[in-house]
Amino acid sequence: MAVNPFHPVMTHFTLALHATREELIALAARWAKEHGLHIGIERYFPRYSPAAVPFGANLEATIATFEPVRRICLRRGGFDVSATTEIEHLIRNPDSFVMVLEPLSEDGLRATALTGRMGDEEVLRWWVGLARDAIVEMHQGAVATEPSGGRTSMPDHVHTTGAHDLAASGVPMLAATGSTVFQFDDLT
Repeated sequence: MAVNPFHPVMTHFTLALHATREELIALAARWAKEHGLHIGIERYFPRYSPAAVPFGANLEATIATFEPVRRICLRRGGFDVSATTEIEHLIRNPDSFVMVLEPLSEDGLRATALTGRMGDEEVLRWWVGLARDAIVEMHQGAVATEPSGGRTSMPDHVHTTGAHDLAASGVPMLAATGSTVFQFDDLT
């Protein structure tokens, strides 16, 4: 069977979680160093702009000079940074693994995601393996409460130590969008 180059077979993975920006930046830097990965960063304001982080550069310092950074992308090859939209960026840089950076706001900390859409199933499996290894160090389990009062148990929802500490201090843990609030099982 021939593969249509305009509609390649894609495999997708998304891990929703609560994590601080600092923790995700540190995780991306660690993975890049341990696995020789390239890093791309994206800001959306005042206009969309991607940038490649120089190989081996301090990711935290690079992000500080490029703020407001919204996403970190990791991949085995270098980055094409000529895209004018976030969708085009991922098209130009296939097999990228994305970390969405959510800022801590006066409303709370929104859920974020580690996500990848790959044309190669083995590449995706490798990324999923890295994510699974990272989950081992995280807290697990939450209850999501909607504004109407409806509650949903989410035993697989994970959160980092930083998000845990924020929640323990009273910072609301919000859904990625909307008004749903998460209560972590290990804090109830």
